[in-house]
Formats: sequence, structure tokens, C-alpha cells
Amino acid sequence: MIVRFSLETTRRNFTPVDNQFILDYLPHASELCTRVYLYGLMLCYAGAGAETTLSDALGLSEPAITEAYTYWQQQGLVRIRGEEPLIVEYLDIEPSEAGGVVPGKYAKLVSALNSLTAPRQFDFRELKHVYDWIEVYGLDEEAVLELVSHSMDQKGRRVSVNYIDAVARSWSESGVVTREAARAHLAKYELKKHGASEILRQWNKLRKPTKTETALYDKWVSEWGFTQEAVFAALPKLAVSGTPNFVYLDELLDSLRKEGQTSKPKIEQADASNAEEQAFARLVFERAGKLEPATRTQRAQISMYRKDYNMPRELLLFGAEQCRGANEPFGMMKKLWNDWHDAGITTIEAARARMETHTQSHKPKSQKQQYPQHDLTDEQLEHLLVDLDRDIE
Repeated sequence: MIVRFSLETTRRNFTPVDNQFILDYLPHASELCTRVYLYGLMLCYAGAGAETTLSDALGLSEPAITEAYTYWQQQGLVRIRGEEPLIVEYLDIEPSEAGGVVPGKYAKLVSALNSLTAPRQFDFRELKHVYDWIEVYGLDEEAVLELVSHSMDQKGRRVSVNYIDAVARSWSESGVVTREAARAHLAKYELKKHGASEILRQWNKLRKPTKTETALYDKWVSEWGFTQEAVFAALPKLAVSGTPNFVYLDELLDSLRKEGQTSKPKIEQADASNAEEQAFARLVFERAGKLEPATRTQRAQISMYRKDYNMPRELLLFGAEQCRGANEPFGMMKKLWNDWHDAGITTIEAARARMETHTQSHKPKSQKQQYPQHDLTDEQLEHLLVDLDRDIE
């Protein structure tokens, strides 16, 4: 059964037009768009009673009608539900608040936004948020386009307007209100994101960095002054850790920062110095007959004699050879080195002469001045010598 008004009755009926449409939307619309909207509105009320199609009645092509409805969709007054055939759904016109934004004022922005988010289109309720980004948060129109584009990159094309609203608020609080400021802010964000992601890739962790990890990377680069190359240069130092993570890396970078190693050249220079220090300490221990590696404290002490006391490498190695086979060779080495330093000795020849002098001074006294003798072995005497200056491990 089909029930409808006759064509004559349809002609005598009325099509209500909201005054808000006339006051807020009509002044900014083209003649073609206005004709399409009003005739389509009449069709909504007339239903099957209107036997003339919109294109025939207005003498317009289908593409022209589609373009007109695309404009009204951008204004939030209709929603296009299908294209072949064209299916248009008219929406209620939301009452505007006193002093509210006239939608037509931002027609160019809305058109650009809908092109950016196509096929998704911002409806009227969502456009209220867009206007707030401009009128309340102070973003200019070009910054709004950067904002929406960035939000879609993060959350996909169906990103919620509430998420974009939160980002807009954050940008406003940070003073990011122009296109130039937005692009600079996003470039910095991408650097942080790339840096944190690259660290995870270096560790063979195929996931996105968390907010905490991104915040740590931001701190290293923005607050602590590390370059991105310096952060990557520090990663091999965590190789001894079975499960390297951002917490361990944060502790490592904090120690490097305190030592002034915030750039890749400084880290590489320190690494080279440490490698040289380890190699020389290993050679010293080999000359002294010690098989175990030098501890960090022992390496630092050997380095002190070389750098702070300016004692030649050859002299230190000669001292190590003199202690070969001793029970506590490192303690005996330091005793010799301290004696030579105090005496201003810088050559092996001078060291030999001083050792001979010490040997002569320790010969037994004459019979008239002899003191009671004790039968001590060489090992016991050596033990007495070193006991006062044992290895510091």
C-alpha cells in the first residue's frame, strides 16, 4: 500500500525553514547551494508527493548537486550516506549560543578539514570543538590543520574529537598556536619519538616506546644536553646487562653527564682513555706476575702515577718487574713508586741507583755495633715490608 499527498496538495503545503539557517548559513552560501538545500528540504517534507527530481527541477547535473551537498555537509547541516545513488540525510540545526561563532566564518577551514579527514566529515557538534580551538585556545586556522593531521597520524583517521581537543589544550598551554610553532613542535616530537624508537630497535625490541620512555629521552636531550649521537654511543656500555632498559640507560647517562660526557666525541675520547688505562694496567700486572685483572680502583691508582705524578710508563713497568713473585706485588709496587716520586726519580737508571743505595744502607752493622740478630727468612722480611701497604682492592 502506498499513501501520499497528491501533487496539488504538496504545492499548497509549507516547508518550514529554520530562521537560524536564514541568519547564520544562507548569507555565506552560494545561490546554487541555497537552491539545492531548500529544494531538498522540501523533498524531505513532501516525501513521495514530489514527483519531480531535484536535478530536473533545478536544471542541475548530478555532480553539481553532489558538490552542493558536500558544502552543506561541511557546514554540519546534512550527512551524505551514499553516492550512487546520492543519499542525503538532513540534520537538525543546532541552536547557537549568544555570541557564538558563525559557521560560515570558518567555511574555508571546515572545507580544508573535511578534505583532510575524507571520507570522514566533521559534524556540527564536532565543529563546535574546532571553533573552540580557535576562539578559546587561540590556535590559528593553519595550526588547527597541523593539529588534526598530527592527531590522525597518532590515532588513525577515526581519531576522536576529544583526543584532538586534549592535544589542542596542551599546544595552547605550551604556546604552540601558529603553523610555524606547530611544525617546530612536531619536529621536536618526531625527534624524540624516533630516538626512543631507535633505542628499542637497537635492543631488538619491536614495539613503540611508552610515554615514560619518550619522556626519559626528552629529558636526556632537552634537559641534560645529550645529543642523539651521544645517547646511541652510550648504548654499548649496557652490553654487560642481560636486559638493557631505559632505567639502566638513564642511570648510565646520569653518570656520564656528571663527568661532562654529553657528546659523542667526549664519550669516545673517554672510552679510548679507559681502554688505554685498562691495557696499561694489564701490562703492569703481567710484569709483576699477577694473573688476575686489575680492579677499577687499582687502574685508577696506576693512572694517578702516570698522569698526576708524571711518572714514565717505563719506570712504572720497571717497578712492577722488581715486585715479581712477591705475595702482595701491588702494595710493593706502590711503595717503590711513592719512594721514587718523593725522591724526584724519573728514569730507570736513577731508580736502580736508589735501590742499590737502599741495599747498602740495609747491610749488617760492624761487630762492635751489632744488635741481637733474628733468623728471618727472605719471605718473612718481604712480608714485613709489604704489610704496611697492602693492595687496595
